[in-house]
Amino acid sequence: MRWNDLTLRTQVMSIVLISWTIVGVFSVVTDVVQIRNSRAEEIRNRGDAFLAQVVSTLARVPPDSRSEAALGFFPAEWSVRVGTQDAATTLANGRDRPNLANWLTARLEHRGIAVAELSVADTVVDAKHDQSALLQLFKSHSGEPIDAESVDAFLVSVFSVRLKDDDEWLNCYLLMKNKNIVPLVIVGSIDSLVALTLLCALAFLIQKVMRPLSAMAVNAELIGRGEEVGPLVEAGAIDIRHTIIAFNRMEARIVLALEYKTTLLRSLGHDLKGPIARMHDEIRKLEPTAPKEQLLKRLETISDIVNSVTDLNRETHHDGELARLDLRSLVEALVDEQVEAGRDVTCTIEQSAVVKGRHNALTRVLRNLLENAVKYGGRTSVSLTTSNDMAAIHIDDEGPGIPAEQLETAFEPFQRLGATEPGTGLGLAIVRAIVVDQGGTVTLENRLSGGLRANVLLPLDTGVQPGRKM
Repeated sequence: MRWNDLTLRTQVMSIVLISWTIVGVFSVVTDVVQIRNSRAEEIRNRGDAFLAQVVSTLARVPPDSRSEAALGFFPAEWSVRVGTQDAATTLANGRDRPNLANWLTARLEHRGIAVAELSVADTVVDAKHDQSALLQLFKSHSGEPIDAESVDAFLVSVFSVRLKDDDEWLNCYLLMKNKNIVPLVIVGSIDSLVALTLLCALAFLIQKVMRPLSAMAVNAELIGRGEEVGPLVEAGAIDIRHTIIAFNRMEARIVLALEYKTTLLRSLGHDLKGPIARMHDEIRKLEPTAPKEQLLKRLETISDIVNSVTDLNRETHHDGELARLDLRSLVEALVDEQVEAGRDVTCTIEQSAVVKGRHNALTRVLRNLLENAVKYGGRTSVSLTTSNDMAAIHIDDEGPGIPAEQLETAFEPFQRLGATEPGTGLGLAIVRAIVVDQGGTVTLENRLSGGLRANVLLPLDTGVQPGRKM
């Protein structure tokens, strides 16, 4: 089974287990090497002190008296025997240490002792069950039994030395308590194992598993702003890939629905304009009568509706490419436009704000709101602020305002709220469609001091790019 065919839960568990295994093995191997190096260091140092005393002493003793002199070394963990064989080389189950032998040879020669041969080996002896000659050497020499109950095993190191111009071997035995490596590894590694395992698991999880979800969230935000980001790459665990497939299908259906709406409205306006124009011409050929005038008025009403639908489709369609826009410059230019036309409009801008949007569309939005404010409210003030990654444009007028129950109704198409001047009632509908298309919101509210406030919120540009590649 391939990795991507696993579920997210299985992948997370596998990541944790694999990370634990890798870090655990590495830590255990490191601790084992350190413990063995520490043991070898102890054998070297104690062996050096042992041989420095024993060999230096026996080298000055006549060969005939060395066997008896060897028994005079009193430490319980020491035992010295003089023989004709190299005990270290012939040690049963022994581990040879040639590097240590070379180092000890150099140390003895540095002390003025001429060494012909030197070999080192060690072995572990079970004190509870093994009654070999090695343990008997220490028992008979120390005169006291070894406490086998307190320590399960002993490490016996054998140093065999043959001096120059001498046929006998000085076999020196050093007894040490054998350290159980398992509890030492557990105690020394548990903290690092836990910390490193958690670190590796979390890092791998965030990097590998969560990346497709992050890309999907980015694309969802960009689609909401009206950008065409294309389908996401199907990657990740099988359940995440199924989610991405459903997301891509949803995006395709949304794009198709919008294209269908645009085509439908365009076709509707085009197909109705011709017959209405012909009917209009035919009616005008009739003699002037009251029914004729009524028919003409009704046809003009139908024409206005058709033109309004066409305008709504054109105005809310994506007008230009998305680009980074400086709202400060845009607001100031529109306010200056109103001032030059002799209207009482002022603006207050706290700081610059950069958004990603379509210049022509946003210009149409702000101009529409400004003209409505001036037309129905007289004196108008505009302010620009930023907060929580959003740019806020507030347009305040001093008019009568709108009844609270009609604040949302004002954004519905063909709603004119009792206005007497000519118009289609599509201005605020177009404003909301454009703002929502670019990821923002627009609302109306009555001011406490009187008048109406229009609020336009647009997301600040954060430089986020579509997550097409993962």
